[in-house]
Amino acid sequence: MPRIPDTPEITSAPAFDELVARARDYDEARQRATGVHRDRTLAIDEERLADCDYHEASNDRFAANLTADDRTMGFTGTTEAPRIDGEPVDQKTGWANHRYQGLLVDRKRLDVLCDRADRELDEAHGALLAATEGLMPEVGEGDGSDRVEGFDLVVGGGGDSVTSKSDEEGVHLGGAISAA
Repeated sequence: MPRIPDTPEITSAPAFDELVARARDYDEARQRATGVHRDRTLAIDEERLADCDYHEASNDRFAANLTADDRTMGFTGTTEAPRIDGEPVDQKTGWANHRYQGLLVDRKRLDVLCDRADRELDEAHGALLAATEGLMPEVGEGDGSDRVEGFDLVVGGGGDSVTSKSDEEGVHLGGAISAA
């Protein structure tokens, strides 16, 4: 008959040490992955902003060509008017396209900045939640109740705000009347 060990700590100490070692390895790998993902995200943001800069510079060149076409006369010179889809651009269409492209650049920049702000908000929210974990008292601590004081989200104190009446009068639910 196999012998049952007297203290489980003796047989589980190597398993616990291995568990702690694996947990440390996992945490280090998670931190490296988080860092690399954050670096990639920041690089994508910079790439998107550089694309906006390039787009804006192209718009400026396009506007300069449109303006130069206003000044050229006869055989004095050509500025090779900008083309869209292979067709020469008239002034009205060119300026409308320039305005559209400028608005597109502005929207792209705002997209990047909004994405960045959302990530910062998520990170701040996560840090706030992590900081508040130790602040909540244990449920049922002290009085044997399952209710945690100070964290009641139901206005009026929860179940006490619901009062029953007879079937003819209806049921009062926090200001709403039901004909139940």
